[in-house]
Amino acid sequence: MTASEGNIQGMKKYIFFILLFWTATVAAQKDSAVTPAHQPSADVKAGPVKDAEFPGGHKAFVAEILKYFRTSPLVKADIMSAKAIASFIVDTEGNMVNIKIESYEHTLVKDEFLRALKMIKTRWIPAEQDGKKVRSFMKQPLVFNL
Repeated sequence: MTASEGNIQGMKKYIFFILLFWTATVAAQKDSAVTPAHQPSADVKAGPVKDAEFPGGHKAFVAEILKYFRTSPLVKADIMSAKAIASFIVDTEGNMVNIKIESYEHTLVKDEFLRALKMIKTRWIPAEQDGKKVRSFMKQPLVFNL
């Protein structure tokens, strides 16, 4: 491999991460959802809900995903673009549990996205309702193009 080929490979990887970060950020703003696990009965007035939050915000969460997401298996399989949507629950302790990939275009992307999400050990700030911590349902899309 020549030096210029190495530079092109490096630029491709850099562009991939920029696009992945940007599209995940934009798509997540549209698709993230928080739903309290416990629905109050009709005669109980529900209080305000404070959404679960990743320390440092959504950008920090995407950065954590990118930290663990490996592109080399995808490049070797000639996968240059893909979409996937993950869902998980943030429990009352701030842990991500029940992590699932709801939809995906390539099995390799599904497996890598799931692996990267499971590697994240940073605890979330749990959602709150009426001042009490509650479980919340979250979605995180992944969209990339090389």
